[in-house]
Amino acid sequence: MKMMKRMLAVLMMLAVLFTLTACKKDEPAAQVQSNLSDATVANPDDVMLTVGSAALTRAKYETYLKSLQDYYANYGYDVASADIAPMLQQFALQTGIEYLVMDLKLVELGLSLTEEEKAAAQASAQEEWDATIQDGLSYYGITDESTEEERNATLLSVLAELEAMGYTEESYLADAVQYAGYDKLIDYAAKDVTVTDEDVVNHYNALVENDKALYENDAASYEQAQYMNQMYMMYGMTDYATPIYYKPAGYRLVTHILLEASEELLTAYTDLQAAYEEQQNTIEEGGTVEGDLVTADEVENARLAILAYVQPTVDEINQKLADGATFAELIPQYTTDPGMMDEASIAAGYEVHMDSTNWVIPFRDQSFTVSNIGDVTAPVVTDYGVHIIQYVGDVAGGPVELTDELRASFQAALLATATSDAYNNAIAQWVSEAKIEYSAEAKAILGITE
Repeated sequence: MKMMKRMLAVLMMLAVLFTLTACKKDEPAAQVQSNLSDATVANPDDVMLTVGSAALTRAKYETYLKSLQDYYANYGYDVASADIAPMLQQFALQTGIEYLVMDLKLVELGLSLTEEEKAAAQASAQEEWDATIQDGLSYYGITDESTEEERNATLLSVLAELEAMGYTEESYLADAVQYAGYDKLIDYAAKDVTVTDEDVVNHYNALVENDKALYENDAASYEQAQYMNQMYMMYGMTDYATPIYYKPAGYRLVTHILLEASEELLTAYTDLQAAYEEQQNTIEEGGTVEGDLVTADEVENARLAILAYVQPTVDEINQKLADGATFAELIPQYTTDPGMMDEASIAAGYEVHMDSTNWVIPFRDQSFTVSNIGDVTAPVVTDYGVHIIQYVGDVAGGPVELTDELRASFQAALLATATSDAYNNAIAQWVSEAKIEYSAEAKAILGITE
């Protein structure tokens, strides 16, 4: 159900609650409650406003306000500040108006839930609620071996924490029924919404053109975007990942054998190289270098010493290649690169561009010293050791393919957006047409002076 997505989001927030209280496992429920903002309720039955024959009571308004405060506080906002507090009060009233309007529309349009529909919504919500309770019990260490006394005591704490956020089993099931009704309103408002194949293609073309403008001549930015997406995926932040729909031209696919050099020789080389680069930068900037100067010959000799160290292995590899072995066959026998140890990673290879920033410069540049697919480069020294690189193939640049899977994904996303827009527009229209009477307090909150 569409509106149940909101309910699932609530469950996620409840799950976050258990995580956020990790350092306060022994804190009594009363203390948890005291840490949350308290709203003084003058009279829960006070009417804040009416929409037609329906009334928004103070109690319901406070419920909406509390939910908004919890949400914003979870993201670090000071919900009691002079900027945020009035805004949340206005949001709470506007939320109440919209819900009243939707409830009235359900009746007016003859879309009220049947008893069977109510039962189905409650059953689904009950499963979700029970799962949330079980997650809470598990978090606090309750297992099948726990005593009934331990389980009951922990259950009371979990329920208290959920209630402190404004959710009880009764309210959660009631919300599920309410949102099931709103699903029917969504279907009504979006009954004429369609997404054509042309819409999908236009959406795809727009995404491609946007990424083309960003990345066509900027491989470094393309690789940075790729890297960020990988990090988001690695840490489970998939919502933050942004698909890339255009690839710069000029990438080639390579594989390599990484040979381990003598640690002593490699350290000597990298230290000399770093000192030489720092020294040259100082000279170019007009500064004075203290101590003995590092010469380019010293750096080169250190590099050659590393190559001499691995030369027997290089000769062995070259001989096997001459005898008919394939480079791919030799990789797992000789490489020390953990990213290229098995058939899958070897087949995937590494994509390298002449402007790449993902790779150390000597490796990147050496990858382009051969011209023909299948060619193998001379050994090259980097901070990681000695690389022997094979040019495996070219990687096509340009737009990503509009596959059936991608087409279906765009279709679903466009339909969801169009449905949401239609629903929001319908609500806005219904609210504008509604007869709303405000209490003096509601007028003050909304800034109504008439």
